[in-house]
Amino acid sequence: MIPISATHAANHDMSDTPLRFSLALVEKTGQAPVDVAVPAELFSGALAEGKLAGQVRVEGVISRVDDDAVFEGEASGRAAYECSLCLARVERDWREPVTATVPADRPAIDLFDDVRQAVALSEPMKVFCRTDCRGLCSVCRADRNKTDCGHAVDAPPSSRPRLTPRRHKG
Repeated sequence: MIPISATHAANHDMSDTPLRFSLALVEKTGQAPVDVAVPAELFSGALAEGKLAGQVRVEGVISRVDDDAVFEGEASGRAAYECSLCLARVERDWREPVTATVPADRPAIDLFDDVRQAVALSEPMKVFCRTDCRGLCSVCRADRNKTDCGHAVDAPPSSRPRLTPRRHKG
């Protein structure tokens, strides 16, 4: 079976997005592999803090399940962020599952919104350039990973903040 790729996708009804695939092959054979890379610019607002770098790849299979056409696969790519402590540029690979279901009597399945959600879900809450990042000096803003500015190191914040008041002994 020939996968639907960027070349094959060009032959499908793509009036809305490059992630819109005809269900004709699924109707004939019961399934259609999908393997396509799309420009990251399509998802420019999906990440709150980072920016996609390179293309977004979508791989999976569109199958007929009862009266539905179901896509099961994953989206992957690379994103650039700033370290939460020292603000250095950090690039990370990401990979998220994607599933979509439409009635099988529709002419096409559009994966754009589902892939956009996968991109958004791939964003980490915090990004660190390395596990032992020392961050920026609070006095002179020097990157403590690169230089020792001589200023006193602030005490690190507690990893578990106290949620209840302390009881006084006595």
